[in-house]
Amino acid sequence: MPEIFHPFASFGLQERMPMRFEADVFECEVEGEIPAELQGAYFRTGGDRQYPSLEDDIILNGDGMVSAFWFDDGHVSFRNRYVQTERLKAERAARRRLYGHYRNKYTDDPSVSNLPNRDNTGNTYAFEHHGELFMLREDSRPYRVDMETLDTLGEGQWGDLRSTALTAHPKIDPVTGEWWSYGVFAGGEPTTDASLHVFDKDGKLVREQWFHTPFPGLAHDWGVTREHIVLPIMPLVASEARLRQGKPYYEYDPDQPAKWGVMPRDGDPATDMRWFDVPGVMGHVMNAYTDGDKVIIDTPISPGNCFSFFADKNGRFPEMPETITQITRVVFDLSKSDDEAVSMHPVAGALGDMPKIDDRYAMSKYRTGYFALRAFPQMGVGQIDWETGELKVYELEGAAAQEPVFIPRSPDAPEGDGFVLTVVDRFADKTTELHILDGNDVSREAIARIKLPFAMPMAFHGCWVPRS
Repeated sequence: MPEIFHPFASFGLQERMPMRFEADVFECEVEGEIPAELQGAYFRTGGDRQYPSLEDDIILNGDGMVSAFWFDDGHVSFRNRYVQTERLKAERAARRRLYGHYRNKYTDDPSVSNLPNRDNTGNTYAFEHHGELFMLREDSRPYRVDMETLDTLGEGQWGDLRSTALTAHPKIDPVTGEWWSYGVFAGGEPTTDASLHVFDKDGKLVREQWFHTPFPGLAHDWGVTREHIVLPIMPLVASEARLRQGKPYYEYDPDQPAKWGVMPRDGDPATDMRWFDVPGVMGHVMNAYTDGDKVIIDTPISPGNCFSFFADKNGRFPEMPETITQITRVVFDLSKSDDEAVSMHPVAGALGDMPKIDDRYAMSKYRTGYFALRAFPQMGVGQIDWETGELKVYELEGAAAQEPVFIPRSPDAPEGDGFVLTVVDRFADKTTELHILDGNDVSREAIARIKLPFAMPMAFHGCWVPRS
């Protein structure tokens, strides 16, 4: 008998149902006028199960769903498709669920127990480098997707890379074009094994260094500056023994402080990393830079466990106030002792996540940052001026914004002079829109709204690829 679909747990203590929906919209409805400078494509990916899951599933376990908005001389067309991973193809061939809980092979059907890269769903970040589009997920090696059709092209080529994992949050050096990456649980099992690795502007592996983290914890995002690396390890701890019992991959340990490693960018992580205790839990990074002896990293931090679908070691799930993230500047003064080096500077009113910047200023001192504002009931897009502390807000009613992405008006435009794209979920209408905002001031009326006649599954992260 076919299985039924169960709701899955999402962020913010929400529950969702899979949509299982692929679509094409040629010539989207547009309110306003598309700026002439926008010529290219906006790619995104998220998680959406095609086949039923086990009960108590979570959003991170969804099959990758890549979507694209193609911009062409004031016209916009849309498409979304499942990423055709080996995992999804196996389930389609069997026409039933074969895979169980998130990153737990012991809950799978025996027929797929030996499938390599079992967890690779390509559901976290649509990422472009050296002219290719990749679907990233932090525990796996990415799949390639055709930019014109969204057809899956197979896994990428990674040279002599030993790590089984490439972070879902790579950093592109805007000066060299290098792809900076790392992997925790780099040997494929939940241990302290980790790898730092770098690919040059053409995608060739030029560096890989292995090291150990202080404990086998979650590391979803990180910071790279022109001089330093910052690697946060969160107290969501993985355990092979727990997996064998059929339990969740991560368990939050409120007694284990988060450990943030800081090292010179040209150093050896096995010997040069200084580990600091930093309170709270973070998931994403806005930007990081070095100023003399100080390493600065800007990130949303919650007082408790913002990964709300993972219980703590006592079986308790967090309450809503524990999960709310606030944009916070964390400063490491490397001239001081470990217990005095860290200071934290939260931005008043900047509640939310999914931070982004003008990527031309990545790894360097910058002024402008954007994020999805989630100061319920106030929802929308926030903009921070790090020089003045001013916070500007694009407010939404009966709707919420997903990740904002910035596109400069021209290659040599001043920082922030350009456009912010953000997908907006309309709750009452159950539809989705793409809003184009003024990057200099997001609080202004939207420049244009691109409308889809249906709702889309939640996507996590994406990128803009200009027309070449």
